[in-house]
Amino acid sequence: MYDTLKLYKKIIRSDILGVTSEGGYFMFNLKVSKSEHKIIKERLNLVETVNYDYVLTDDKELIEDDKVNIVFNEAEITRVTKLLDLIVRGEELYIIGNNEFGQKSVESRNFYYFIVEDEDVYGVLNNTRLLIRSKLYEIDKLLEHKNFIRISKYCLVNIGKIDYIKPALNSKLDLLLKNNEHLEVNRGYYKDFKKALEI
Repeated sequence: MYDTLKLYKKIIRSDILGVTSEGGYFMFNLKVSKSEHKIIKERLNLVETVNYDYVLTDDKELIEDDKVNIVFNEAEITRVTKLLDLIVRGEELYIIGNNEFGQKSVESRNFYYFIVEDEDVYGVLNNTRLLIRSKLYEIDKLLEHKNFIRISKYCLVNIGKIDYIKPALNSKLDLLLKNNEHLEVNRGYYKDFKKALEI
């Protein structure tokens, strides 16, 4: 669901920022006839907000000059839904973490993995770790379209940071990351991992 307002509230509460590369928030406004509004909104799985960057409309007279406008006819709703997926997935997410030097905001793609240790969640970068003030399941949900995958109950890995994969004992996989760290895909996550990587 493109529930950007709830995502925004969740982000502020948990110190995760879902922002675009330009620093704005991806939010939508649907401009269609009143009689069709509720139906189209449900079909698009869209949540509207007062502040928005994108206008979706079936009437080119309703476009706004200072917004990104998507004009469509109702027969194209499936294609519009796919386009919205691309817009939401294409927006970069920044995650805020802390270490001994203070607070840092980092693009999600720069994290190698997130791991739970002693009930704290750490985001691991190439040569540093940041304490993240969120639960692992919250990060997992936020990054579900960003090439991150669960490899255990306690670890979420960035697929783009994996250098080598090799079989290990007991239906597990050993991952060598580009920073030379090793992680293990647990048996319970083995099938989903292989399916995600199409191996």
